[in-house]
Amino acid sequence: MMATAVAMGKTPARGLAIRQILLYVGLILFGVLTLSPFILSILGAFKSTVEIGAYPPTFLPQVWHPDNFIQVWKLFPLFPRWFLNSLGLSVTVMVLNVLFCAMAGYAFSRLEFPGRNILFLAVLATLMIPLQVTMVPKFIMLARLHLVNTYPAVILPNVSTAAGIFLMTQFMKAIPKELEEAARIDGAGKFTTFWRVILPLSVPAMTALAIFSFQGQWNDFLWPLIVLTSPHLWTLPLGLAGFSTEYVSNTNWVLVGSIFTTIPMAILVFVFQRYIVKSVATTGGK
Repeated sequence: MMATAVAMGKTPARGLAIRQILLYVGLILFGVLTLSPFILSILGAFKSTVEIGAYPPTFLPQVWHPDNFIQVWKLFPLFPRWFLNSLGLSVTVMVLNVLFCAMAGYAFSRLEFPGRNILFLAVLATLMIPLQVTMVPKFIMLARLHLVNTYPAVILPNVSTAAGIFLMTQFMKAIPKELEEAARIDGAGKFTTFWRVILPLSVPAMTALAIFSFQGQWNDFLWPLIVLTSPHLWTLPLGLAGFSTEYVSNTNWVLVGSIFTTIPMAILVFVFQRYIVKSVATTGGK
């Protein structure tokens, strides 16, 4: 009887270990498949033009060419300008989007005013409107304001997003109301409560929204393509598109440009990934 009980106790443990092993193997394979394009791009950036077009293809470069990175900067003197343009626009959009979405989220989650729920549903309904539907009206308004081919033409349409408002609203709803009531008893007004109580507790959601906003603006191609015509105002995606067209036969140089575009976002997500997970988990749980 005792031997049977021991055997039955080992069977579930053995089954659990097998499931964990299969889970880890599956996650490793998924990670390899996900990272393989990025790894191949990095390796291809160090290959020569002849080797990258050779058949059968090689995995590791036969001769490493780190000078490809220097060559790209020499061929395109505007590349640093495009990088700074993307950085400046992304940071500006990120700060404004987090600020306005946090204020809107506080209003929808904490304040009582007529038509609040209807207005919130209207904001969420804009998520179902494709970008292509609003491009022409936005361009006409910016043209009438003489803002086409300026940085505000890129910034203004992105200072507040429906997804950001939804994220901040749902996160702030999960904050206990007792904290707000305690601040009110201490004499704090609505702005002080928002600034000193709600906002510090919303750092995970704000960090996630900041990353999403930065990433969205950093990778945005279509809208800057429409409103920016001067090459010195271009962002990295626009510059990379022009670079790819002019040097279509030099795939290794194109990969170098792609790496310059990808690495900042990869570092940002890697550093702040725990805030993204915490924010999404809290919002989804609510």
